Amino acid sequence: MSFKLFTLQALGKIKATEKIEAERAALYADYQEFLAVGASEDLKKYLELESWVNSDEFKKRKAEIESLQFKGSHEQKDLLEYQKLAKSKKIKLFLQTNSSNELKKFGSIKGSEKLDEYYQLKDYMDNGEFRKEKREIESQVYKGSAEQNHEKELTALKKNKGIKAYFKLHESADLKEYQDFSDSEKLKRFFDLKNTAERDKEGKKKYRELRRDAQIKKYFRFERSTQLRLYWETKGSHQLERYFELEKVIGSKEFKEKKAYLLDKKKFEKSEAFSKLQHFNNLKKDGDIVFFLKFEKSKNYINYLDLKDSFELKRYYELKEKTESKEFLERKAYLEDKKKWEKSDEYKRQQSFLGMKALPEFVKYFKYKGTDSFDFFKEWEISFEDTFEGRSLDSKKWITAGYWANKLVGDNFSQPGDLQCFNSGKNISLNNRLSLQVKKEKATGKVWNAAAGFEPTEFEYTSDTINTGESFWMEEGIVEAKIKFSPTKEVVNFFYLLGGKASPQLNLLEMGAKNRMGALSLEDGKAVFEGTSIGNLKAGKYYLFAMELAKGKITWKINDVVIYEMQASEYGFPMHLNIATIVVNNIPASKLPANFEVEWVRCYKKSS
Repeated sequence: MSFKLFTLQALGKIKATEKIEAERAALYADYQEFLAVGASEDLKKYLELESWVNSDEFKKRKAEIESLQFKGSHEQKDLLEYQKLAKSKKIKLFLQTNSSNELKKFGSIKGSEKLDEYYQLKDYMDNGEFRKEKREIESQVYKGSAEQNHEKELTALKKNKGIKAYFKLHESADLKEYQDFSDSEKLKRFFDLKNTAERDKEGKKKYRELRRDAQIKKYFRFERSTQLRLYWETKGSHQLERYFELEKVIGSKEFKEKKAYLLDKKKFEKSEAFSKLQHFNNLKKDGDIVFFLKFEKSKNYINYLDLKDSFELKRYYELKEKTESKEFLERKAYLEDKKKWEKSDEYKRQQSFLGMKALPEFVKYFKYKGTDSFDFFKEWEISFEDTFEGRSLDSKKWITAGYWANKLVGDNFSQPGDLQCFNSGKNISLNNRLSLQVKKEKATGKVWNAAAGFEPTEFEYTSDTINTGESFWMEEGIVEAKIKFSPTKEVVNFFYLLGGKASPQLNLLEMGAKNRMGALSLEDGKAVFEGTSIGNLKAGKYYLFAMELAKGKITWKINDVVIYEMQASEYGFPMHLNIATIVVNNIPASKLPANFEVEWVRCYKKSS
């Protein structure tokens, strides 16, 4: 019996397994929460708020907000300036005029065609253009005009003898008769006989007869007339051309209209200038024009124009808009508010910080921060684990034959003195725990004999063994298992680590004929054990058995309490896990079947 273990139990230092597991689970959950909170945006926000709340900037800002007031502020100055401008007589008059119906009417007339027409006519009347046009119209008379001169010239031409002779003979019967006789045979005969020689008496006679001919007499009488001479002189002359030209001009519609206009005593009253004068006089009497001209010269409108684009009015409107704005009124109310600090964003942020500070997850986070509570989770990571869930053993983790038996023979064998045959997994059951069962049943197996080799042997008992020789080896780290302490002295239950050789082995737990933890080795063919007894543990209860392998040192623990330590520099080699049950004595029927129960196994290595 281990006195140390006895003392620890007596003093209550070894906690109940269920309590340890609950504490571990709670601590691990806290660790996961710690990591989650540590990586969260909420923590980042909290730390930022904490830094800000404790900063000089926060203190300065708080003092600034609490010192703010309306009296003496820019807002008060703006409001007082606005109120002063609002009382100004000129601005009051401007605002009155600006909203008046008169200004609206004035504005509607200002852009009207009627007013434009009035100003155009006024300009026409005032700039001398009207007077000029009137003088020009009144100066246009018939006497001495070109028209009168044309008529005088035509009258004189009509009295001209040549013109008279031309129109008397032109296309007359006498002229036609004369022209026709000029080409007659009679006249031609006359001229031929006239030149007849004196010796031609007959011809002379005929000539004298023709001289007395009435036609010929008439012909020569007309040819020698003044009228015919004047006709030929006038025909094709410049005078005759001028006559026709004047006759055409004087006979035209334009000439007659112009003559009538020049002779008209009321031509001015019919002129466009007179029409414009009449229209201008009517517009001067028009109600809209009279109103416009009067309002334009009024005191109200002159004041309106003076202020319309003034700095004073612009400032008035600027301050009016500003002081009546939602922002200004809110700012004024804010400056007058005695609880402005409690309504500030800074206060809200401070309260947010205090609220976050009181959150359970933050309280817990800062409780752990800076402590060594999570050192195990930080320093160690699981390298192997099995919680034995499911219906069958995980063949990727475990094999159901000894490591070397599997390597050399491909089958299990027993050692001399063992009463069981390893049943290659048939005595293993899983129900959220591993159970290696010893049964009273006949079986054929092998026993290793150093002299004769493997010998077939009949066994009265069956049990099983498993190991991680094909999946997991460890040189340093922690191996821990939750095992039910239920020893049967005829049976030896082992959970141990073994290297590539049969010795030495590190027993996490040896339970049964002997109950102990420690190292077991062979020296000169004899088994040598170095460790501690744990026989005074309470039977039928689960314990957490752990063994930590470090360079030069091995430590055994039960329920997180160190039970035994040893210096062991010779164990620096890889080892694999083994769980096995052997029978060393016949077992009373009342103790069968005997079970070796392991709820879970975990191995840890240092975190990289």
